[in-house]
Amino acid sequence: MQSLAVLVAMILAVALLSGPIALFLTWLPVINRERTNRVVALIRRVLVTFFALIGSFVSFNLFIRNVGISVTLMAIVGSVTAFFAVKREYFPDGFGSGNGKGFGRWSDRRNGPDGQR
Repeated sequence: MQSLAVLVAMILAVALLSGPIALFLTWLPVINRERTNRVVALIRRVLVTFFALIGSFVSFNLFIRNVGISVTLMAIVGSVTAFFAVKREYFPDGFGSGNGKGFGRWSDRRNGPDGQR
C-alpha cells in the first residue's frame, strides 16, 4: 500500500508541478537573455516542451478519470500553466497575424483607440 501511495503522489506531483516548472524555465533571466548560447536556448526549449507534454498528458488522464475536485483542480493548474509556458516559448508576440492584432498582444484591445474604426 505504501508503494501505491508513492505512485499516486508522483502522478499528482507531475500533474501539478510540470506546468509551473516549464513556465519558470521560460521566465528564468539567466537562460532567456538575447545573447544566450544557442545550445542553452535549444536545451531550454526541449525541457519546456518535455515538461509541458508530460504534464498535459498526465493532466488529461486525470480529467477523464472519475476523481475528486481537488485532483481535477491540480490538473487544471498544471494544464493552464503548461499552456502559458508553451505560448511564452514558441509565440512570445502572441498568436495570430504579424500585424499586431493577434491573441495575447497588447494592441488587441477592443476598447480604446486601437479598437475604434
